[in-house]
Amino acid sequence: MSSSPAITRRDFLEGFALTLGAPLPALAAFAGQTDATAAAAHAHRDAPGVARDAVVERDDAVEDLVVVGAGLSGLTAAWLYRQHAGRPVRILLLDALDEVGGHARRNEFVSRSGKRLVGYGGSQSLDTPGLWSPAATSVLAGVGIDLARFKSEFFDAGWRERMGLTQRADYFAAANRLVRRAPGEAPAEWLPRTPLSAVAQAGLQRLWGTPVNVLPALRGGPLRVRLAAMSYRSFLLGPWRLPAEAVDFYAHATAGYFGVGIEATTALDAWAAGLPGFGGLALGDGVDARLSPSGRQLKAGEDDYVYHFPDGNHGVARALLRALRPELVPGQGMETLSSAAVDPARFDDPGAAVRLRLRSTVTGLRHLGPPRSADLAELRYTDAAGRTRAVRARHVVLACWHRAIARLTDELPAAQVKALQDQVKVPLVYATVLLNNWRAWQRAGLAAIGTPDGFWQDVALDFPVSLGELKFPQSADEPILLHLGRVCVPFDGRDPRTQSAAGRRDLLAMPFERFERETVALLEGALGAYGFDTARDLEALTVNRWAHGYTYEYMRPWDRYWPAGPLPAFTARRGWGRVAIAGSDSGAFAYAHSAFDQATRAVQELLPQARLPAWATVPGPDPKTIGL
Repeated sequence: MSSSPAITRRDFLEGFALTLGAPLPALAAFAGQTDATAAAAHAHRDAPGVARDAVVERDDAVEDLVVVGAGLSGLTAAWLYRQHAGRPVRILLLDALDEVGGHARRNEFVSRSGKRLVGYGGSQSLDTPGLWSPAATSVLAGVGIDLARFKSEFFDAGWRERMGLTQRADYFAAANRLVRRAPGEAPAEWLPRTPLSAVAQAGLQRLWGTPVNVLPALRGGPLRVRLAAMSYRSFLLGPWRLPAEAVDFYAHATAGYFGVGIEATTALDAWAAGLPGFGGLALGDGVDARLSPSGRQLKAGEDDYVYHFPDGNHGVARALLRALRPELVPGQGMETLSSAAVDPARFDDPGAAVRLRLRSTVTGLRHLGPPRSADLAELRYTDAAGRTRAVRARHVVLACWHRAIARLTDELPAAQVKALQDQVKVPLVYATVLLNNWRAWQRAGLAAIGTPDGFWQDVALDFPVSLGELKFPQSADEPILLHLGRVCVPFDGRDPRTQSAAGRRDLLAMPFERFERETVALLEGALGAYGFDTARDLEALTVNRWAHGYTYEYMRPWDRYWPAGPLPAFTARRGWGRVAIAGSDSGAFAYAHSAFDQATRAVQELLPQARLPAWATVPGPDPKTIGL
C-alpha cells in the first residue's frame, strides 16, 4: 500500500522559477498571488470606501460583455457568448493575475543542456470525461480538443515499465529511511524494513489482509449512513481498533482529493477513494448520494487518468484562447498548444474584438440605473499601472471567487452575500523541480515516492506525455520535471473551513527558503543512497503557492444540508440585472468540467435564446451519468 493516493487531481496556482544557488530577491520568491497582485483586492477589502472614492479614468467604449476572471470558466464564458450572441460582439476579460488561465498555470524551464521543458503549476488534468455533462463535453470538442488522442498518441502508458520504474516506496522523513518494495512483495516482507513499531506493523498487516466485516450489524443503506457520520480516522481507530501509529500511516491520504486529512474526511468518502478496510463490509457497489462530489466521481469514474497536456490544463486555456483569437496562439492542432509562443503584449490590442487585460483587479460593480431595467453595468478596476478605471458593459460574467463577489457590490440581498461568503478556499502549494537527469530514480526503480510523515504529500516524476515539439525523456541522462504537492491545512480534526483559514495564515507566513530546504532534504534523504546529488542534479525550483486554493466542496458530516439542500452555491450564483456568475465556486466543485458547466449556465442566463447543451445541475459529475 502507498501512504498517499495517486497524483493529486486538483487545482494549484502561482509559479516562480528560481535557479538554486542564485541570490533570492527580496519579496520575489513567489509569483501569481503575490502581495503585489493582491494589493488592490486587499485595499478594497480593508477600506472599501477609499477605493470607491478614488479618481476614475473611464473607458470610452461600451463592451458587449466584460468577464471578470480569465481562468477556464471565464474563457469558456467569453467563447460561448461570442458563439451564441447572434451578432459581432466586443468582449473584455479582466484578471488580477499575470498569466491567462487562472488556476490552470504553467511552469516553463530551459535546462543547462538547452532543452525546453514545460510543466503544470496549476490545474493538472481532465478527470473522468466519461462522467461529464453534455455542456462540458461540447466545450472541448468546440475548441478542437480530441480526448481520444491522449490515449492513442500523446500519453505513453508503458513508459514507467520500460524505464524500469516499477518499485513502490515510502520515505519516512523522521527516520530518514526510504523503504522500497517490489511488485507483489507481501507486507510481511517489507514492513519490517520500516521504522514502524511491531504493533503498528501488525495492525497494518491486519488491515491489508483477509477482508473483515468490522461492522457486522449493519449493511446497505444503514451502513453507509454510519460511515458518512464518522471520519476515516475514527473508522480505523474504532471498528478496526488499529493503533494510532498505524492509522497515522494514512494521515494525509485523503488530502489530495478532499482538501483535508483522514480526521476530517468521512469513512464513506475514504471507501470511494479506494482506501483499505472496507472489503469485508456489505456496502454494495453503487454510488451513494451522501458522498462528496469528489467521492462520487472517484466511485463512479472508470476513465484512465491520461487526459493531460504537458502544461496541464493550461493547454485547455490555450485552446480556448486560440478559439477566441487564433493569432494569439500560433499553430494548428492540439500538438502546438503547449509549445506555441504566446505574446501577452498582444492580449489588449485596441482593435481586437476580444481583449484580455491582466494585472487588472476588479473592485466595484454597479448597474447604471435599477438593476431590473438598466441597460448597462459599470465595473471599476485597478489596472497594471495602479490606475483606477471604469468600464461599461451590456452584460457581465463574474468568473471569480465568490468571496470577492460579495465585496464588489451593494446590490445583492443579505442572504446571497452570506452564501457567497460560505465558499472558503483550501490553501495549497505545488512545486516543480527541474532535474538535469533522473539516474538516481532509475537506480531506485521509482517514479513516485509516498511520504507518510513528510512535508511534501505528493512526490512524482512528470506525466509521460509528448505533444509536438515537447518530447518526454526516454533516457535517464535527459532532464525531467519532478512535481511536489502539499495541502496546507493543520490536519487537526476541525471543520474544513476552519482548517483552511488556519492553513492559509501558515502558508502566507512560510518563506521560500522553507520550500527549498524541504525539497532538498526529501531528495537527498530518499535518493542520496542511489546517487542523487543536489549540486549536480537539481537545476531549478518553481514554487506554485496558492493561498486561496481548492474550491470548497460540500461533504458530510460538516454540511448536513448535503446532498438534499438547499445548497449555498445555488443561492450564491444567482444572477441579477445584467450580471451572471460563473466559476468553479458557483459549482462548489474544483474541477475543469465544473468550470465549463458553470460558464454554460451563466451564458444561458444572459442569452436565454441560446440553445446550449445541458450542464450538471448539482456539484460534481452529471448525476444522470452516475445513476443518482
